[in-house]
Amino acid sequence: MGAVANDNRVELILDADAFHKAVRIIVDRDEILWLGFDPFSQIGSFRQRDVPSLLEFCVNNPEYHIVTYTSGHRYVNRYVPDQRVYMLATGDKNPYLAHNPWIDPMHHLIEEDVFSKLSCEPNQIRRRHKPKT
Repeated sequence: MGAVANDNRVELILDADAFHKAVRIIVDRDEILWLGFDPFSQIGSFRQRDVPSLLEFCVNNPEYHIVTYTSGHRYVNRYVPDQRVYMLATGDKNPYLAHNPWIDPMHHLIEEDVFSKLSCEPNQIRRRHKPKT
């Protein structure tokens, strides 16, 4: 009997709030500066060049771990080599957790609802001319 090992197991979380609450990504720039890092964005993102210092920091401070932003709004709760954006986190270290909103079967309905609230019908737009009475 054969056996197969799958290192790419994923526990997908579709809700961004649930993922961020579980993983607790550090988005406070002041907290990251206090830890001794200078992220490239206001929400605490790091680039590939920062990876060696992030990895060393996480080894010396096991309560922290790296979250990788891979592509298309997909977050993976572990270090993935050769990606563009990384973040520090203090929550659940389960390396199989991932967040990908684009495969949510309800995503198109949520998006449609948002856009319908932002749009308006052309006949509701008033230009310079006053309506005739």
